[in-house]
Amino acid sequence: MDIVMHSYTFRAYPLEEAFRNAKRFGWDGIELQPCHFDPARIETELPAAIALGGQYDVPIRCVDFGGDFISGEPAAVEASVRQMERSIEACGRHGIRLMNGGVGSLVVDRTDYGKNGSAIAEDVHYERAAEAFRHLGGFAAERDVCLVFEIHMNSIHDTFASTVRLLDLIGLENVMANPDPGNMFATSTAEKDPGALDLLAGRIGYFHFKNCAHTGGEYNYSVRLREGHIDTSQWLAKLVAMGFAGPVCIEYCGQGDPHVAAEEDIRYVRKTLERMAA
Repeated sequence: MDIVMHSYTFRAYPLEEAFRNAKRFGWDGIELQPCHFDPARIETELPAAIALGGQYDVPIRCVDFGGDFISGEPAAVEASVRQMERSIEACGRHGIRLMNGGVGSLVVDRTDYGKNGSAIAEDVHYERAAEAFRHLGGFAAERDVCLVFEIHMNSIHDTFASTVRLLDLIGLENVMANPDPGNMFATSTAEKDPGALDLLAGRIGYFHFKNCAHTGGEYNYSVRLREGHIDTSQWLAKLVAMGFAGPVCIEYCGQGDPHVAAEEDIRYVRKTLERMAA
């Protein structure tokens, strides 16, 4: 199972620092986040990032995307689709086969994620997203690119069930899910049991790991994978049992020195997988 480091881990540093430490600590690649490139200039910035990774023998395994594909303003959706086409074209041209992102956000309460996203989404939001990604998924398939929706707070795909709904409407094999238990932990409406991954059987194209601690009514992401209130080993065990072979990505989005997280988290996952295989 290949283990990828999210470049957001080193969001306060130049991209080279992410590659340098990915090499140092034995990561299998990097997920490139827009904190390290400008999507509007992806035709030039992506090859530059790939070349930089080549200096450290660390490939870019995934590129992030965004946009508003659920807006009631057709011009906004059209602009997002056109930008996404450019991003898919660039990734396909440079051999990057995986793109991770979302279709847009719906927010009415900044203090409670469970009141946002799919909790307030209407049929029309899913229909708009599905229409856009039936086109984009086909466009991506022609370029051998897989698109995954990160299960993320405030999105219409913030739970397993709502993600299945969206994937069913799109109906393409190369448009899949990226479960993220860390995001779901802070979303009261989301599934918390690894067994619920069965809802996405055969439709998981990628997997995000982060941990979180809920103390004093606050969600704290400044914890390592072995810490916090999420038992990462249970999620890993379920993935292995399902036959998922990767890649998976670890995203540290807390405070403090990211070098420590970059070193400790991959060691924890590798040792956990070794224990399961023993």
